[in-house]
Amino acid sequence: MKESQFGFSYTWADVQPVRPLVVTVLVLQILGAIAGLVASVYPSWFANLWGGGALATFPGYLLGLLVQRQLNAERIREHIVMVRRMGLVSLALTGSVFVFPLDKF
Repeated sequence: MKESQFGFSYTWADVQPVRPLVVTVLVLQILGAIAGLVASVYPSWFANLWGGGALATFPGYLLGLLVQRQLNAERIREHIVMVRRMGLVSLALTGSVFVFPLDKF
């Protein structure tokens, strides 16, 4: 896939070169969602599930970068636009937990 500064559409095949990063983020999101359900900070189960998963997204991205760097650092440099966008999206998702009133769900 040719990366564009303006396009923002990735398939599983497109993220294959940075799969350790993607899998790490997904695993931490699932663990965060489970922790959110267990902690039960918000009144609804959905808000707890979503809040926990979203809160774990950026830490999962940072951990995923370390894992990807250990396994194949060249892939980060080769796909820097995609990796950077994934980081910005994960930061926005984690930040949304602090902005949106999840107690209203």
